[in-house]
Amino acid sequence: MSVSAGRLKIAAALVVASATFMLYVGSLRNDFIGWDDEFYVLASPYITPLSAPMVWSMFSHFYFKSWTPLTLVSHALDYRLWGLDPRGHHLTSIVIHVANAVWMLLISTLLIGIVLRRRADTRSGGPGDERMGYAALAGGILSALLFAWHPLRVESVACVSSRKDLLSAFFAFPSLLLYVRYAAAEGIGRQWRMYAGSLLLFVIALTAKGSVMTLPALMLIIDLVIGRGAGKGWNGLRALCVEKVPFFLVGIAAAIVAYASSEGGSSAAQLLRAKSDYAGWEIGTYNVAFYLAKTLVPSNLAELYSYPKTVPFLLFASIAPAVTLIAAFLWWKGARDSMYAWAAYVIALLPMAGFVPSTIQVIANRYAYFAAAPLALLAGGGLAWLWAAAGSGVRRRVLGPVVVLSFVILALLGARTVHHVGDWRDAETVWRHTIAVSPYHPLAHNELGLALMEKKDYPGAIESFRRAIEIHPSFAEAMCNMGGAYVLMGDTADAERTLRASLAIAPGEYQTITNLGNVRLVERRFDEAAALYRQSLAINPSTAVTTYDFGYALMMLGRRDEALAALRRAVLLNPNYRDAYFLLGEVLSARQETAGEALAAYRRAARLGHEQSQRILAARGLEW
Repeated sequence: MSVSAGRLKIAAALVVASATFMLYVGSLRNDFIGWDDEFYVLASPYITPLSAPMVWSMFSHFYFKSWTPLTLVSHALDYRLWGLDPRGHHLTSIVIHVANAVWMLLISTLLIGIVLRRRADTRSGGPGDERMGYAALAGGILSALLFAWHPLRVESVACVSSRKDLLSAFFAFPSLLLYVRYAAAEGIGRQWRMYAGSLLLFVIALTAKGSVMTLPALMLIIDLVIGRGAGKGWNGLRALCVEKVPFFLVGIAAAIVAYASSEGGSSAAQLLRAKSDYAGWEIGTYNVAFYLAKTLVPSNLAELYSYPKTVPFLLFASIAPAVTLIAAFLWWKGARDSMYAWAAYVIALLPMAGFVPSTIQVIANRYAYFAAAPLALLAGGGLAWLWAAAGSGVRRRVLGPVVVLSFVILALLGARTVHHVGDWRDAETVWRHTIAVSPYHPLAHNELGLALMEKKDYPGAIESFRRAIEIHPSFAEAMCNMGGAYVLMGDTADAERTLRASLAIAPGEYQTITNLGNVRLVERRFDEAAALYRQSLAINPSTAVTTYDFGYALMMLGRRDEALAALRRAVLLNPNYRDAYFLLGEVLSARQETAGEALAAYRRAARLGHEQSQRILAARGLEW
């Protein structure tokens, strides 16, 4: 490229960044959706205060069946900046995705340029450096836009709790970029700094989410793509593997941590996985084909998917072995890039594909976020190959139609992405859309019921829970939630019946015991309610809701000191629990010596939107 090459790259980066931002800006209108947002933001014990002890706690403990401390830190930073305004949290996710699009541009342009130049060196009469530079940039732009604009990325960007996929990629991409520079700089002094920087960024990426643990294998594929170790046989391959031992050791450690923190084999996890009787290798093979199919035809995207019956399942799962055979045939014919891209895609997807049950939910659009990069890079490399040799023959005639087709595909993907962002507007929208795609997924109906409960549509919620139970008759959680809806309607008889049925299926389920306590609370049998809450807390002492309910029952029994201890624990477990702050204010205000603390509790509840606290403070002429 000419002297203005740097300016062209900057201009390309600005175009990719601004266009990607505009594509996803609609998610700023989206609300939190409950689901995992509840655990990472709305009711997370790690959301505040952002202090050194809290950060240490994030790094030294598992949370929500995973170890993602850097992601927890990012949510805490967002909370400090934006509070519970969802626009700020969504803005952060959009910005990270935009940055990842730029990283993708830089990696693709660099790698494609290296490959074009090295392959041109092996033959005479190849394209000049300037044409190859333009070709690499064109391929990089296409790769970046295909990656960033694809509607399969929407869940990762539009759902706040999917931040971990964005953040891990945000560090994994520059780790790869530094590695490509290191690999291409053999013979140049001090390239060890690039190696060390790549390793450091890899470690940081793993603290956001361990799913990028296979990065060293991708680096090995990059070595093969750019011709490192060529002509040295197995000795050359062995040397490349030895070089990556630190990366492999870190990746293995991440795999151990991920497995140790995983859900395991509980019945709830089985339902989330929708695994039926399929083995792990069958699920993994199906999922590899599923994400490829959704990449090629991104229709009917949703939060949850049901697996088809046996024959269609096996037929669909056979796509992955078939593609592998086709890539192997192309390799044998000398077209090796397809095999490199396919191998990189499968390797990047392996930790989240479902071969090993290390995640609560085995199939989800967000799991393909990082793994999508090799396929996008393959498409960009194809365009660059045509562009670099467009001065002669068939490729020159083909280039124009390919460029036009690329624009059309990007336009279609962009339009679909903008539309799909709207499917994440709020909890009810998400789950109604999911049910339209997966009408027989019991969890989708259960989640819609919870969304309707938040809107106080209790009859609608009960109907959703009933539908979930019809699909999955032993769905104890849906029965528990239905019982909770009956309690809120004041129908204690139906609540008791439903909750007893839930306990018959899952005797040790703490939430069901809590809801039985709520039945007793409505019946004003406070001693029995407190006993049930205590029983629930013995099973799960870390639930803020039950701790609050226990405090309320104790307050109604006149045991104010015990109630005060319970309510203080509730707001510690959930720093955004406005009802608990209000009740804490009520208990504290009964004592003259704690009036100041009571006022602080009322103010905290008022800032969180508790209307009665706001009225109390307004009546006293106080602000919050």
